[in-house]
Amino acid sequence: MHRTRGYRFAGHKVLVGLSLFLLVAGTQCAGLPRRDGGDASLFPRLADRSWTATEPARTFGPDNLYEEIDGEAELFLPYGFQELTVGFLRPAGNDKAEFRLEIFRHATERDAFVVYSQQRFPGQEVTRVRNSEAIVSATSLDFFQGTRFVRIRAASRETARTDMEKLGTDLSVLLSGTGDLPGETEILRIPGMVDGSIVFHTRAILGYEVLAPGYEAKYVVPGTAATLILITPGDAGPAPQFLRKLSGSLPGFVRVGEEMFRADLPSGTFFLISREGFHLGVEGKVTREKASAILSIIAERLSLFLEQSGGKKGRPPGSNYRKLHWKRLHK
Repeated sequence: MHRTRGYRFAGHKVLVGLSLFLLVAGTQCAGLPRRDGGDASLFPRLADRSWTATEPARTFGPDNLYEEIDGEAELFLPYGFQELTVGFLRPAGNDKAEFRLEIFRHATERDAFVVYSQQRFPGQEVTRVRNSEAIVSATSLDFFQGTRFVRIRAASRETARTDMEKLGTDLSVLLSGTGDLPGETEILRIPGMVDGSIVFHTRAILGYEVLAPGYEAKYVVPGTAATLILITPGDAGPAPQFLRKLSGSLPGFVRVGEEMFRADLPSGTFFLISREGFHLGVEGKVTREKASAILSIIAERLSLFLEQSGGKKGRPPGSNYRKLHWKRLHK
């Protein structure tokens, strides 16, 4: 990433540029630009929480995102990216500490989760930023809330982790929405699922585009390591058509029981069952019996999910089902 200053002047335009700069600065609070719309309007409100900007916030859209994060733009653009707002902030009373704040705004809450999930890996240290899980280190903090994915980076050596977490919390208070994972991810939370391994893929799952979009999670128990797959009705479309597509695309795809299908993938054996328009899968070096046992547990979670979210047999639940979270699913 590179840092671009908010104002640059050259040659005979210096005096005019300086005058404009002073005029604009006079309308700002603690050096923060005031704007009527967009996430730049959050920065003056952070000033009210004792954060001082070292330069005006800058915004980038889909057409010029590469100018700010060249080489990383493709990590965001496919997921409903709308706007990036970037600013540099210092905590009150500490002129040596500086943080870079990046606010990525996406079209939907799931888009923001997708971006976060692709930064999240098992074993990372996490903390809480109000109601959001956050990936944290001594120099970085990442979380998502509503339609925003947020990155905070230490921009000087004199930063403290406590200040960085406070900046995340102060920003979270100003953001709408929650940091809840999509509700359907609870279906995959069976004993043995590896914490922090749920990822949503839009392009390919297990190397096959025909399986995407959908969720993937790691599963590890003594003697077994596998990948769990969840594809929702909204992502798969009508089940008969989806299964026909798999039949024509996955190697060795065949029915192996009343409701189970199998495919022989390079990475391992893939087993799949379909329930109420959802497709549940497990892939790895697993026997049919082991796969059946794993999928039965996921299917039980699915039944509970549909019961709690109001889904009716034979048709998927309503559009609000992703936002529901239930105590029974955590028992």
